Amino acid sequence: MKNRTIKIAVVIVLVLAWGIYGTYYFLNLNTSIQKAVLDQVDMDNVYLQIIRTHTKITNEPADYNVHVMEKSGVKTILDQLSGIELKKTNGMNNGDKVPFYYTIIIRPKSNQDSTSKYEITFKNNKLVSIFDQEKNYRQEYMITNEFDYHSFKNSIDKLFQKE
Repeated sequence: MKNRTIKIAVVIVLVLAWGIYGTYYFLNLNTSIQKAVLDQVDMDNVYLQIIRTHTKITNEPADYNVHVMEKSGVKTILDQLSGIELKKTNGMNNGDKVPFYYTIIIRPKSNQDSTSKYEITFKNNKLVSIFDQEKNYRQEYMITNEFDYHSFKNSIDKLFQKE
């Protein structure tokens, strides 16, 4: 009888553990760039490093790199991202063939040689990867709402033309 009670208790604990894990997992499937990144960042004390990386379908050999140091420039770019809603995916499917990937690296101003805090990589208008440096964790997402990717891309491309 005692052995049976222990087995039942173990089964109950396992079912509860899986239930808690499943609830946590499903609650965290959907998020936004605001929740995942921007709420963790002190907007007054960061700057952006933006990298435009060429994909295999372009013949241009070099990547381009620009820094956005002014608070107004940082705010303008991050405001464009704040409304993006995301859903976790298991892996990054590159989807549409695009000539460039855009990576926005958020760095603290206090030490410009320090490592990044977050990296947000746009593979195309529907796929985003977020890397959290402190947790050393990368998560892939699909954009689930209407996001004007072309307007965003054009505003970033203008920064590269200024250099």
